[in-house]
Amino acid sequence: MIYDCLIIGGGLAGLTCGIRCASNGLHTAIISGGMNSLHFSSGSIDIAGYNTKGEIIKKPFDYLKTMIKENSAHPYAKTGIPGVRESLNFITGKFMEEGINLNHNNDMNHFHVTTLGTLKPTFLSQESVFNTDVADIANSHNKIAILNFKGFRDYYPEQTAANLKKNSMFKDKEIILGDISLPYYLNTEKNLHEFRSIDLARIFETERYLPRIAEEIKKASGGASIVSLPAFIGIRNYKTIRSKLQEMTGKFIYEIPSLPPSILGLRLDNALKNSFINLGGEYIAGERVVSGSIKNNQVEFVTTRNSGNIPVQSKFYVLTTGSFFSGGLAAGFDNISEPLFGLKVKGENKRSKWYNSNFFDRKSHPFLGFGVETDSKFNPVSGSGKTIKNLFCAGSVLSGYNPVSEGSGGGVAVSTAFKCAERIIKEIKND
Repeated sequence: MIYDCLIIGGGLAGLTCGIRCASNGLHTAIISGGMNSLHFSSGSIDIAGYNTKGEIIKKPFDYLKTMIKENSAHPYAKTGIPGVRESLNFITGKFMEEGINLNHNNDMNHFHVTTLGTLKPTFLSQESVFNTDVADIANSHNKIAILNFKGFRDYYPEQTAANLKKNSMFKDKEIILGDISLPYYLNTEKNLHEFRSIDLARIFETERYLPRIAEEIKKASGGASIVSLPAFIGIRNYKTIRSKLQEMTGKFIYEIPSLPPSILGLRLDNALKNSFINLGGEYIAGERVVSGSIKNNQVEFVTTRNSGNIPVQSKFYVLTTGSFFSGGLAAGFDNISEPLFGLKVKGENKRSKWYNSNFFDRKSHPFLGFGVETDSKFNPVSGSGKTIKNLFCAGSVLSGYNPVSEGSGGGVAVSTAFKCAERIIKEIKND
């Protein structure tokens, strides 16, 4: 069996590329080693949140015009601004088909509250994080409730409240802190502190305890019009659960990301996987590509952990293996490498220049900008300096940008993956 497109890596970039290829009728497979970046994400999609001085960007598309002129190696320079818009329209449409609305503030960034209570600029968020009502409600009322579930150790509302109070938007707001309990606790031998966000989300999805929880929310939140909870009110039917809680309480329910696994991110992950599989895509989970063979500047085949010596072949390949955290890039004692194909990597070899002495430096750390070098079509260069025509790279494996200091990780993942898919579709049509 030879695929039209084989995608190595099943995160946001890999799934976006796979869905675009599969929606065009290509025989497409994704090989995923396990948990991906979405499981650790906020569940929002950024385009550009900060400029080179660390200042917040209000209009990301306007900023991209300047940024592309100054950095021609940036992935956005290769996708182009129309390409960014097209890719975001495509993926938000796919999310909508799966029941998830990603809201935006026209061409403006909006803020979402982080686990620590800081405000982070972003472009697309789920409706429990941003919609047209939340700003009006927040501005017209002076009380906000930040609640947690008794025994849940992965979220500290006191920390959220303390950091929110440092922001001018919330300094005059009264913040009510409180705890609520889950009746399910009474029917389990499991220690309360052992429950994680995914355990609580599964309990919420039964909907059995919603009336009791709604009563506790009303009592604990006092006269607050907005109630924030750690994000675990469901994975697949969270919209129904949230709607019922809002109806029962008469309050706006706001979700704050908690420690991994992120329920907000899991919703996006599940939606994209469903979309890909429903389009006929083949999602191979729990598998890992271990090597790739290149001959005459083409990838001949790859081998996987479980395939042994049996090659896996495709007309085109897309590398979306991520950066260091997911193994897409590897750090030796004095070198940076791409481990599967030995691709040319752009990055400083001298270890002392990989990082800043201040861990929380606004400019982040240089190693986060390391990655694979590609041409304008996202084709990488082999170790011998030859362009590999049937291999594309997308997402955080790429060089030319720093997703943390820029606040651009999601936008780059979606737009570069979409662009790679478009190139492959065009090549196959012209073949």
